[in-house]
Amino acid sequence: MEADMNQKYEIKFPLSMYLQVICYSIVSLLMFKLVFVVDSFFLAVFLSFLISVQVGGIAVLIPRMLRRNSELEITPNKIRINRKEVSKEDIEKVIIDDSFTQSIGIKRYGKRLILMDLHFRFKNKEETNLEELTVWARENGIAVIRGKIFRWV
Repeated sequence: MEADMNQKYEIKFPLSMYLQVICYSIVSLLMFKLVFVVDSFFLAVFLSFLISVQVGGIAVLIPRMLRRNSELEITPNKIRINRKEVSKEDIEKVIIDDSFTQSIGIKRYGKRLILMDLHFRFKNKEETNLEELTVWARENGIAVIRGKIFRWV
């Protein structure tokens, strides 16, 4: 990859995000049914609170999944994923997760979890695009590892 050239790639969200929405929905429905069965008022209020938290999680995930213009742009000094920009100095490592399907997470310095906006997979030509991202990362002194991606909703 040439240093003065910007590379653009089409990306999509990892399968784990779809799985998360499905699981949140199922658990919310089960807890909703449980609210009407329990005898304790405190437990019913607590379950209602948990349901609202999960519905909030679903409300955050679905609009992000419905974005049409998912694009990764690699420039010599930064990476831009949709509207989220990260300079090469802020990137601690690039993590490749092969759990379900191959996905990539960009971990920033000082952060324990990977932001949802920095977790993606390539839409097509996955191996070629991953190789170009790996080359860019290594040229900029960024570690590329294979492992589990831990992210925040």
